[in-house]
Amino acid sequence: MQVDHTRLLLRLKLSDHPVWQHLPLSAEKVGRELAEVIDRYCRDHELGYYPALEFFRQVTDFDQALIDDVEQIAWAASKLAREQIQSRLRPVFSTVKFQSIRTEAFGLPPIRRGRSNSLERLAEHYTPNRIKVELLVSSLRKEGDDRGEAMEGYARKMIYRWLSDIFEEVEVTASGAPAA
Repeated sequence: MQVDHTRLLLRLKLSDHPVWQHLPLSAEKVGRELAEVIDRYCRDHELGYYPALEFFRQVTDFDQALIDDVEQIAWAASKLAREQIQSRLRPVFSTVKFQSIRTEAFGLPPIRRGRSNSLERLAEHYTPNRIKVELLVSSLRKEGDDRGEAMEGYARKMIYRWLSDIFEEVEVTASGAPAA
């Protein structure tokens, strides 16, 4: 038996799920409010870009409760994504290992201030329902089976097949052999 490994980078958007009902605020509302506050701060301080959330942890007059809300929702979203991925992919692959899982809201927004629809795009970025996941999956195959070269394509296909019905958006942004 051979073991084929593939590394996958996924970008997922969580659909409406009952877990959201247990949170005090909606992800969209928090993302929109945070975007408005950050946009105002950047205009007032004449910044030509939107900083990552970590920047605002250092700003004393910034509403830290908003960032706390994003962290709470992001934690729940990441937990839900991990559970769903694990339960859906466990029957498909021999192993499913998480290398990293993070919410896009904490990254640097790829949006420039003053561009068309920048506030809407910023609200979408700061809404903590988009998750980036790095997975390492493996499958067993018999000696002589030529599926080894096709493992990357097979893994991509299985990701879309098994995750598309539970996530609003599924994108495999990269795949390939794991780093040695």
